[in-house]
Amino acid sequence: MLDRALLLIDGGYLDFLQRSFGSPRLDYGRMAYTICDHFGFTLLRCVYFNCLPYLSGNPTPEEQEAYRRKEGFYQRLQRLDRFEVKLGRLAFRGMDENTGKPVLEQKQVDVLLAIEMVYAAARRSVDAIILLSGDGDFLPALELVKREGLTFALVHGPRSGPQLTVQEGLWEAADLRLSLDMTFLEPLLREV
Repeated sequence: MLDRALLLIDGGYLDFLQRSFGSPRLDYGRMAYTICDHFGFTLLRCVYFNCLPYLSGNPTPEEQEAYRRKEGFYQRLQRLDRFEVKLGRLAFRGMDENTGKPVLEQKQVDVLLAIEMVYAAARRSVDAIILLSGDGDFLPALELVKREGLTFALVHGPRSGPQLTVQEGLWEAADLRLSLDMTFLEPLLREV
């Protein structure tokens, strides 16, 4: 039997990567299984972390539409086999003086993801943790994962050039690595 893995997706990071690739429409269910297959693991569960778009005190029709669309997307993800969605929130930090747009900060998402990672390691409910992210803030949690004897696999974007998207310490600490590019993602595109 193959080792069981927990796939944790930093949704904000994946959104960024998708925009850098021209915003392809991915089949998230197939992507989760394909990533696990790549490493030789069986998917136990995939947990997707992100937050809903910002709504101002008097939301514009555009804000309401963006919120409604994202909410629907998260509901569809939640219905996929072996998927779970956990949401943080966006905090308003003021207005950008140059653009006049709100300055927003993601809150709770990284903590929710790190808690999930540490909890799975402590309970030994899986053999491997797969993280789709490039955020070096997860380094302390992944060190605990490894100390508990789990395999840590990292799925990340480009490591060099103008689109550097993975913190080097995170990359170095991973036991296994997969660089996402359009060659890997092409078979995972959703048919419209």
